[in-house]
Amino acid sequence: MGKIKRKIISIRKLINYWNYLYYVKNKPIVSDYEYDQAVKELILLENYRPDLITSESPTQKINVNIKNFHNSIHHISPMLSFDSIYKYNDLINFDNKIRNIFKVDRIVYCCEPKIDGVAVSILYENGKLKYAVTRGNGYIGENITNNILNISSIPLSIENNITKIPSLLEIRGEVFLIRNNKSNLLNERNNVAGALRKSNLDVSDKKLLGFYCYSADIISKELFFDYHYNLLQYLKLYKIPINKYISCFTNTKDIIKFYHDMHKKKALLNFNTDGIVIKINSFAMQKKLGVTNKIHKWAIAYKFPSHEKITTVKNIVYQVGRTGVITPVAKLSMINIAGANITSASLHNFNEIEKLNIMINDTVIVSRIGDVIPKITKVLLYKRNSNAIKIKIPNKCPVCNSVTKYNSNKTKLICTGKLNCSAQFTELVKHFVSKNAVNIPGLGNKLISKLINNNIISNLIDIFYLKEVDLIKISGINHRLAKKIICEIKQSKKNINLPNFIYSLGINGVGIVTSILLSKFYKNINSLIVSDIKILMRIKGVGLKTAKNIYDFFQDKNNLFIVKTLISKKIGLNLFYK
Repeated sequence: MGKIKRKIISIRKLINYWNYLYYVKNKPIVSDYEYDQAVKELILLENYRPDLITSESPTQKINVNIKNFHNSIHHISPMLSFDSIYKYNDLINFDNKIRNIFKVDRIVYCCEPKIDGVAVSILYENGKLKYAVTRGNGYIGENITNNILNISSIPLSIENNITKIPSLLEIRGEVFLIRNNKSNLLNERNNVAGALRKSNLDVSDKKLLGFYCYSADIISKELFFDYHYNLLQYLKLYKIPINKYISCFTNTKDIIKFYHDMHKKKALLNFNTDGIVIKINSFAMQKKLGVTNKIHKWAIAYKFPSHEKITTVKNIVYQVGRTGVITPVAKLSMINIAGANITSASLHNFNEIEKLNIMINDTVIVSRIGDVIPKITKVLLYKRNSNAIKIKIPNKCPVCNSVTKYNSNKTKLICTGKLNCSAQFTELVKHFVSKNAVNIPGLGNKLISKLINNNIISNLIDIFYLKEVDLIKISGINHRLAKKIICEIKQSKKNINLPNFIYSLGINGVGIVTSILLSKFYKNINSLIVSDIKILMRIKGVGLKTAKNIYDFFQDKNNLFIVKTLISKKIGLNLFYK
């Protein structure tokens, strides 16, 4: 059993034990922070090894696979997140970028505490609460209407004698545990999520849960607002709870003062917070900036300081990703930050190496950004000595020995070997069979590597021609397991849909969100194949760079052969958007 797999199993057992003590025995033994760190570490490991994710994982019991929802609801519009920053300079850069885009001297920002709870969406139809849904995967969430109805701060109906009530009003906000000086609550976010999924809330749960609205959409358009802050204030007329600390500012100095004030007040608030959210107040500006696959471009989350430790850089290794990007990774003398042993940290790109002025054997400060991801934030130059070794930029791929080159804006070093590079091909196959793509759980990372190293798989097509006799050649694969994997491959052909297939191809910049947008627009794969850049850019959310990546992908003869073979009668993938 691999090290990562053992660690995942160990953390799951620990979290499940904590959950048992908390929910069954009502005897929590760890703090929120310790619990959260364990969950975040598990999420990070599972993101690295998605083939090991199961429905029984603690990470899946709250934000579960949508296919397992007993009663799910599609969001009217996606519930996306925000980029996170951790330094004042990052805030200044964000502000400068926005002001340069709009060519103005100042921007009005609406700032609020970032509540650490569970995000939900609530729809009111003709003034009556129709349903409530969790964030889920951002597109589909779990129906939690029955329990939302029991939270006293959320109105069951909205009535107002002064203004007109929209026929369709969607509000979004955070459900949180109400904290007070007498309470000593542990596992706060987990408690919220657990309560929202109970079949019936008990009296104690009802008293402990609170809600603050942070955004809304008047879907029926009877009313119109120019500014985010004004809309939130208007919602107060409907008795919808709005956080009293929401404020507007026009410069970064006032924002940073608000940030520090909220940090000082953190322990005194009736909710848990891990930073502030900064949003552009103008809806017109928000619309112009738009969104990406995952985030709103018009807002950022400014997180409170993360934990830091000092260690040394033992070596630099290079990882080659699916798209050929070569990433330098610093191997560190082991440190423990917030309960996690840290032995490596990504340096992201070679510009970061130059920016940090980092060398092998340097003494560095490492922080866990967002208390999850290790990051080298500073080199202690005064501790540098004669054994420091300059980091060289490789002119050849460390895996396939192909020539390397920089991308157009000199930010990424690329291996030119493409799928002739075993690292790139291996990562592509892992991506292709992953849960959100073709979904073949039995083809785990180790097995994929063995199949490629043994020349059993040389392209994506070969996956669908695998036979039991091929699999049992691999050590650790018996007839029973081989038969199961073959069944999974056959089942994947029946279950694959157009969005998942587009995503599975690994086109640079095309995530699952863009894949859904492309599927809705083109309806079938053949229409996408013959499309051009101009038509692609008509799709909201697809910019020039992504459009060019899609177009170039299908212009490649090898890619085109792979795709056409996969949808031919030989393989039989029927790909139409339904």
